Amino acid sequence: MAFNKPHTRQKRIDLAQIGEAGDIAVLITDGFAASDLTDVATAAERSSYRTVIVSPNKSLVSGRSASNEEMNFVVDAHPGDRGPEAFSGLLIPGGAHGLTRLIEDQDARLLIQAFIKAGKPVLAMAEAAPILAEAAGKTPGEAGQAALALRGDLFAAGGEEAREDAISTFIKTLDMVEEAA
Repeated sequence: MAFNKPHTRQKRIDLAQIGEAGDIAVLITDGFAASDLTDVATAAERSSYRTVIVSPNKSLVSGRSASNEEMNFVVDAHPGDRGPEAFSGLLIPGGAHGLTRLIEDQDARLLIQAFIKAGKPVLAMAEAAPILAEAAGKTPGEAGQAALALRGDLFAAGGEEAREDAISTFIKTLDMVEEAA
C-alpha cells in the first residue's frame, strides 16, 4: 500500500492584511503574460504584500491569460513616479509582445536598474529574464525560465518547476530583505 504525501494547506489570504508587509511594483505594458502577474500576486497576498501596477500606459494595461483571454488592469503609477525605496521588490512578467515597449521606455529601463542598484529583489519571468540579465550587467543567455536579481547577483531557473520555485524564492527574499532593513 502506497501512502500519498499529505496535502499542505496554503495560507489563507487575509484581505485586511494585504499591503502590511509592503508593496511590490509590477512593471508591465500591453501584451504581458497575465498569468505571471496573477501567480505572483496570489503568493504575495498570502504573505501580506500588495502589487502595484507600474506602466508607461496612461490608465489601463492589457495582458493575455494562459488561455489567450484578454485581461485589463488599472495602472497605479508610471515608471518615473516612484523609485525602489517605495517598494519591497519588482516583478517583470513575461510576454514577448509587451517587452518590446518596456525595452524602448527609458523610465522603465532606469527603474529596473535602480532596483538592481538598490539591492532590492527583482523577479523576471519567461521572456523578461534576458532583460533583467542585461540590466544586471550579465550575459542575457544566463537567464532561464525565470531570473531573480538580488544585491548584484543573478539567479536563473530553468525547467518545469522553475516558475514556482522562482516565485517562492522571490517572496521569501522579500521577507528577508524587509527583516534586514
